[in-house]
Amino acid sequence: MDDPTLVPGTPPWPVRLLRWPLDLLRTLFRVIPQAVDGYFFDRCTQHAAGIAYRVLFSLVPLSIVLVAIFGIVLRDDDLRHRVIQEIVDTLPLSDKGTADVTREIEKLAKPASGLGLISLLVFGWAATGMMAALRTGLEVAMRVERRRPAARGKLVDVLLVVGTAALVVGAVLLNLATQLVSDSVGRLIGSIGLAGGLFEHGFRDGVPVILTAGVVLILYRFVPARRLTSRDALAGAIVTAILLFVISLASGYIVNRTRNLGNIYGSLTLVLVFLYTMYLYASALLLGAEVAAAWSRPTEDLGEPLKRHVRRVVLGLFVHQEPPAPPPTRPRVPTDPR
Repeated sequence: MDDPTLVPGTPPWPVRLLRWPLDLLRTLFRVIPQAVDGYFFDRCTQHAAGIAYRVLFSLVPLSIVLVAIFGIVLRDDDLRHRVIQEIVDTLPLSDKGTADVTREIEKLAKPASGLGLISLLVFGWAATGMMAALRTGLEVAMRVERRRPAARGKLVDVLLVVGTAALVVGAVLLNLATQLVSDSVGRLIGSIGLAGGLFEHGFRDGVPVILTAGVVLILYRFVPARRLTSRDALAGAIVTAILLFVISLASGYIVNRTRNLGNIYGSLTLVLVFLYTMYLYASALLLGAEVAAAWSRPTEDLGEPLKRHVRRVVLGLFVHQEPPAPPPTRPRVPTDPR
């Protein structure tokens, strides 16, 4: 019996279910060239460099604010120490300077007086700089036409600082939980003879990728002044999470390849490596935003074969390409049932 809710001409659900992977692949092939083209057209490379620059100068004020928040909120000394260590580990510091910087940050993060409170507010304002750069880059990548007013935009930046604090605590707790679960899972799969196999590596690497995709999904949905659907934001978040995972794997290689730069730049080597790594992370985040924006656009095949579309986008990296002309529309007549 036919389903009365189906539009005439729509294939039954078993056929649609079988076609879903093919349709998803076709959409991906349509979106990726558009995202790459949009990445360069929107000058996301400059925005990624701006985000990396603002992160470098906002990271210490952000660390001071976060340590102050955790010093007030967290009453567990061991958890507070783990959280502070997690924050300091993100700074481009050598092993020798980590302990000294930790002490100085804890000292600055204690608003024991009115002057200390004012200093903490100044640090908080400086910490929102990286959030503003991130928000601006995402809005450019997603082609936001009308941005938030200045006060509302700055409120979003402040909420991002608070969200970062929650994310740091969540990361510490998650690391502890993951370590316990990994040990239990390791013993379980070891008892069945699968220790060190694909399943163990997939569990250890898959959980961070899934959680990263969840965090990026929230960023894409609520940070830019544009409401994407969860499906469109998820498409970009998955691409971003995969890119971030690949970059994290390659970061060790980058560090090893840049060890010799210490003979030239000295202590600045860590800063340069940090900046370049942040640039790659920001580039992945903006490219994923371009994917989400392209995924949200309605499918406009315009009768153009996929191969020709990819060729036009690739050539567009070198010479200007005009978009294909839409097919002629058939004029309606009074007897047309549409």
